[in-house]
Amino acid sequence: MDPLTAFALIGIIWLVIYFIAQYIGVEKLQKRGIDAGMPFFFMWRTQRLNAFLTRMGKKLPRVFFNIGIVVGFGGMIFAFWMFGDNLIKFFVEPAAAGGVVPIIPGITITGLPLVYLLIALAVTLLTHEFAHGLASSKDNITIKSSGLLAFLVLFGAFVEPKEEEFEKATPQARMRLLAAGSFANFAWGFVFFIILLNFNPMVSIAYNPPSGAFIYDLEAESPAAEALDVGAVIIGLNDTTISNWTAVSVFMADASAGSQLVIHTLEGDVTIILAASELNASRGYMGVFGADYWEPKPGWDLFLTPMFVFHLNQVIFWCYLILLSVALFNLLPIPPLDGDKLLSNGLSLIIKDEKKIKYIMWPLRIAALVIVVLSIVLSLWMGKGLFG
Repeated sequence: MDPLTAFALIGIIWLVIYFIAQYIGVEKLQKRGIDAGMPFFFMWRTQRLNAFLTRMGKKLPRVFFNIGIVVGFGGMIFAFWMFGDNLIKFFVEPAAAGGVVPIIPGITITGLPLVYLLIALAVTLLTHEFAHGLASSKDNITIKSSGLLAFLVLFGAFVEPKEEEFEKATPQARMRLLAAGSFANFAWGFVFFIILLNFNPMVSIAYNPPSGAFIYDLEAESPAAEALDVGAVIIGLNDTTISNWTAVSVFMADASAGSQLVIHTLEGDVTIILAASELNASRGYMGVFGADYWEPKPGWDLFLTPMFVFHLNQVIFWCYLILLSVALFNLLPIPPLDGDKLLSNGLSLIIKDEKKIKYIMWPLRIAALVIVVLSIVLSLWMGKGLFG
């Protein structure tokens, strides 16, 4: 099923949910903690989740959340450096600058990567919000409400501490709560990174070593787009055997623009003429995006497919990428991000004059906002996407 069809079915399901809610009665559902009064939106509040987060938060040592504060300030400094360094590259070395673009489903990201992104966002939101709840309960800040929510194809969670108790808490307690979300994202991002490092040995239990390169996307109007289809498996290029996606990259590094290329696939052979790369006119360009092709071992092939390991790898990669990206961005001192209140509360411990704190905060806020906005504008202007 292609992503467009999948999203159309999801839209139909949303409409069915909306009309069922209207039939049952929106107010009646709200008394049960369910809010489905708007199309394409669902929220479920539950006291059970409040109790669970409170119980688990009490069991965690306070030092765990204190470490989160240290990691939070370290992440803030690194985020400033990372975004600032990338912005400078736009002016001194544009080709090396990474794309900083807002994630807009269907516009800045499409196809299968969009599906992986949505799963990663759900994991990121769940870990982020639940961590806020755990930190809140540890410092006896009552959780006002918590639950799960969904909007269109975005899924996540929410935790709302009582605002009056949050304001009355000590700066240290507020900092622990504010840093917990990004700290949890960093921690889970590290977990997914370790899984990525050991991915091949793990999946080798059920799969044979890679035996080709699977094509999951094609550049529009590229030479390969006219001869290949998504899902094709490359097993050779000219006289070179291709056993994984890295072999494709190595071969194309020495391929010249305008040369003839015979692509051997599991379905047969096709011949194309390589186009010129945008970055180097002398280098050949095929226009394929791919990954290693894994064949299930006998017995495992009854319920596993070559596509499963590919999707699994992509989901893990996107979870790692989004967890770290959201954690870093959230730590920038930009209202209403957590980093803004984290820094102001930290400054209040060493500076008692609120005016002096504002004199420090506003230049940093403006600098962070300018770096991010200017990076987005330059990325869009130069046609850079999520990966440069």
